Amino acid sequence: MHGRPTDEIRGRVAVIGAGVAGLVAARRLAQRGADVTVWEAEDRVGGQVHTAEVTPGTYLDLGAEALHLAAPGVAALLAELRLDGVRLDETMVVSSPGATRLVTPRGLRALPDGVGPAGPTRLGPVVRSRTLTWSGLARAGLEPAAARRMPALADDGDMSVGDFVTRRFGGAVTHAFVDPLLGTLHSGDVSRLSLRGCAPALVPAATHRRSLVLRRRAAGPPALGFATWPQGLSVLTTALLADQPGVTVRTGTAATSLSRRSDGRYDLAGPGTPAGTPYDAVVLAVPARPAARLLAGLAPQAAATLAAVETADVVTVLVGVPSTVTRDLPGTGLLVPSDAGRLLKAATYLGRKWPHLAGGETCWLRLSAGRAGEHRVQDLTDDRLVDLLTADLRDLTGLAGLAAAPTAAVVRRWPAALPQITVGHPARVAAARATLPPGVVLAGASYDGLGLAAGIRSGEAAAAALSVPEEAR
Repeated sequence: MHGRPTDEIRGRVAVIGAGVAGLVAARRLAQRGADVTVWEAEDRVGGQVHTAEVTPGTYLDLGAEALHLAAPGVAALLAELRLDGVRLDETMVVSSPGATRLVTPRGLRALPDGVGPAGPTRLGPVVRSRTLTWSGLARAGLEPAAARRMPALADDGDMSVGDFVTRRFGGAVTHAFVDPLLGTLHSGDVSRLSLRGCAPALVPAATHRRSLVLRRRAAGPPALGFATWPQGLSVLTTALLADQPGVTVRTGTAATSLSRRSDGRYDLAGPGTPAGTPYDAVVLAVPARPAARLLAGLAPQAAATLAAVETADVVTVLVGVPSTVTRDLPGTGLLVPSDAGRLLKAATYLGRKWPHLAGGETCWLRLSAGRAGEHRVQDLTDDRLVDLLTADLRDLTGLAGLAAAPTAAVVRRWPAALPQITVGHPARVAAARATLPPGVVLAGASYDGLGLAAGIRSGEAAAAALSVPEEAR
């Protein structure tokens, strides 16, 4: 690590955090010759990838649910790990087609084609969906003109996704689509979520004042969807470690102290784990606040920035109900806007979404709750959470059969789990990274965005940042 002229790394590296970003970083560093030790406070690896065997032979995920196959870097990593479905006898499972339903004042409406978390790219499907009023549709149709009138986003500027979409399409589109999609994904307020951090694909349109509905789209095969494995997403985290020598994982080992020696190396210690042989570099693949505590004495400016990152408490509830109860449910799930007055934020009908879970006497429902600025999910007991969420789903879908108690239920709480990527967040993180001491890098959702694909990219980038000669950093 000390001025080596090649991309090879020699020495000891500590990776703090065994989520996807940390495991990818550890793998890449070991491949470049480093001796890597992963410190993980929990008794398992995976971070927000947490698969449970809810009944014998049935594996469901309590955290992240799917991997976006079309995201950059995903296909290459799956091929490397021999998890791309071809090399494992087609064991990868791709989600079934079927539109998610949106909860609207007009009842449940199918999510129109071409509408993503940051709004529509085609207006025809929106018109046919009957989701918006005629006045809302008329305002959305003015998007090409609004694009020309709207000031260009400065190269160093940022704005909220909600503000951008409202100024382009009108508030009805923001409320009907962006709030239940992007707001649910981040458990946040779209009027505060960063355009650069949460919807980077829209930044060129914002900086060049391009219309989103008039832009040309290259012809090609249908975009790949979302995937998992019959044994759950833990297949991915297991594979990241399975065939990689040079990586030692210490679960149940919290890191609470990070200090720098006079020779530039780092000491790391935790409760019952005194400092041992020093490390040449450290990857902090933990959320912003734990990272801030570790950096307080080393990089106080970065620590102050990271300590201010807001988070949301969320919960995932899996309930099993008789399949006969859910046979009339439309689509693969539903999304609930933030102002609907419901505890339920989203529901997925797992037997509809995933082919390997279809059939059988039990249908599993995945229910989620929790938004930034509220703490109800942490105040309610498990039984009360199950009751309230299933009651919300029953009211929204009209399925009277959901009034009966579920045949099984699993509750997984995620306190302070989702960082809020608010306006200016990317610039603040960049400034914090610039003040880190040599050989210390950040990786994970708090810095580079939510989702498994973002975690993969973040881990790759963290490893690459340590793979260049020190004088070039």
